[in-house]
Amino acid sequence: MQQDDIRFSIHGRAGLVLIDRPKALNALSYDMAVALRAQLGLWGEDDTVSHVVMAGSEPRAFCAGGDIRDLYNMAVAGEHDRIAVCFRAEYMAHMAVCEFPKPLVSLADGIVMGGGAGLMQAGSHAIVSDTTRFAMPESAIGLYPDAGASVFIGRCPRSLALYLGMTGKIIGAADCLMLGLANAMVPSADVTALKDALLACSADEIDDVVTRYRSDPGPAPLQAGRTEIDYIFAGDDPAVMRDRAGDMARLKESRLAEEVHTALTTRCPMTSHVFMRLIDGDHGITDMPSALMLDYHLAMRMTRRTDFIEGVRAVIIEKSNDAVWQPARLEDVTSQDVDEVFDRSGLPALR
Repeated sequence: MQQDDIRFSIHGRAGLVLIDRPKALNALSYDMAVALRAQLGLWGEDDTVSHVVMAGSEPRAFCAGGDIRDLYNMAVAGEHDRIAVCFRAEYMAHMAVCEFPKPLVSLADGIVMGGGAGLMQAGSHAIVSDTTRFAMPESAIGLYPDAGASVFIGRCPRSLALYLGMTGKIIGAADCLMLGLANAMVPSADVTALKDALLACSADEIDDVVTRYRSDPGPAPLQAGRTEIDYIFAGDDPAVMRDRAGDMARLKESRLAEEVHTALTTRCPMTSHVFMRLIDGDHGITDMPSALMLDYHLAMRMTRRTDFIEGVRAVIIEKSNDAVWQPARLEDVTSQDVDEVFDRSGLPALR
């Protein structure tokens, strides 16, 4: 199933997925997600295809996630059934990647955010570059880190997982490697050459090819702030975490603490509580497929709340950054509010 914004081709025994929607930073539309799932289904059963390489069409972005503007328009119109269809297409595409029976290498050059991060994580190999900008920024728009983040962010030490998910912090290659979010770093200038080499090699040679191109990204910046992050994100109360960060910013003139305090003060309060419950709770999540099944339900609940419309309006549509959240503050969110988001009754199954 060919689609203009995502192209598929065969090179010897390798399949190439080229995400080619540069004006939208390669955000995955409904049609692109459907096409990706269909093509991987065909290649998975094709004995002449030994492995797959997935990349963005230009260095600026691998994939910036799902098509938030389309979801916003549907939410404004109250078309929640259509939103469910779109989320199903996106998560089933992620499912197709994580269940693909052959090696699948993601060349995550440039922007890798939201659903794009999930796409990168779902394959067998995740390769980052010196220009990689990895983040789960959903707290800015009233959603939550989805696309399997409860698995790949959840594997990080708890304080770092909460830091990434609640603040939307952008990290680079060194931090991705330190956190186990990537297998190797390759200079952005060499990504095209690596792609060509991967398309020319056999499946058994993938690791050797990556090793030839890999480079040392240097020390991980998150390590320098680890003591502060551990202190701020201890416990189970996001409001206390915000206040700790504020105190640390004021008393110790910590830039990291100031950034955390600003994020927890201005971003969606419900997101912080939902993400903490997602990380700390026992939801029967054992792998990426089970995480995506839960995400399908949580995403439908979160997009039915006014925070989603308000967040997208303020950050993406008007760029005014003046979202009025409901509830307005971290301390105003109740356990019952979070329970309602995690209530899966009456919702259709992902598959």
